[in-house]
Amino acid sequence: QAVCGYGSQDALPFRAIKEGELYFQEDREVNLVELALATNIPKGCAEAAVRVHVSYLDGKGNLEPQGAVPSAVSTLTDDLLKYYQHVTRAVLGDDPHLMKVALQDLQTNSKIAALLPYFVYVVSGVKSVSHDLEQLNRLLHIARSLIQNPFLCLGSYVRSLVGSVMYCALEPLAASINPLNDHWTLRDYAAMLLSRVFW
Repeated sequence: QAVCGYGSQDALPFRAIKEGELYFQEDREVNLVELALATNIPKGCAEAAVRVHVSYLDGKGNLEPQGAVPSAVSTLTDDLLKYYQHVTRAVLGDDPHLMKVALQDLQTNSKIAALLPYFVYVVSGVKSVSHDLEQLNRLLHIARSLIQNPFLCLGSYVRSLVGSVMYCALEPLAASINPLNDHWTLRDYAAMLLSRVFW
């Protein structure tokens, strides 16, 4: 993304707020649920660093021949895709009980390794919703469930998760402009989550 004021011949539209002398460039609205439920593979996902030559299950119970490397799209079965959609809807939806159940399952499910890049991509949406503390909190809950799942090897995804959590802990959030928003609780939660990653 271009730095504001550089590389553009057009004037940047800034908006002022009534409460004080603060001007900002308005961001476009992002539908986080739509972004999370998109079935395309996000660009920038970490690539596998190890090539394995063993027989393995393809997710449907079928044994693949030795040396066959599945494409990223073929590793997601319909069941995994449905699971991903249900979990993201539950966590980002309005039912707190359903959210709690989905997060608990995400924390203990041993069969979701293929979905790890998708959930990490959802968590990386923190920058898109920096104006909504509730959504930021829900994304941090997803990150916590992934970090605490003993069956997931976060490997190269740790960097992306840590970056998203650090954004919530350190960056000036758009929601913090409103004095009624308790952004410090979110920052404390993000800091606690960082400590769980490293200890």
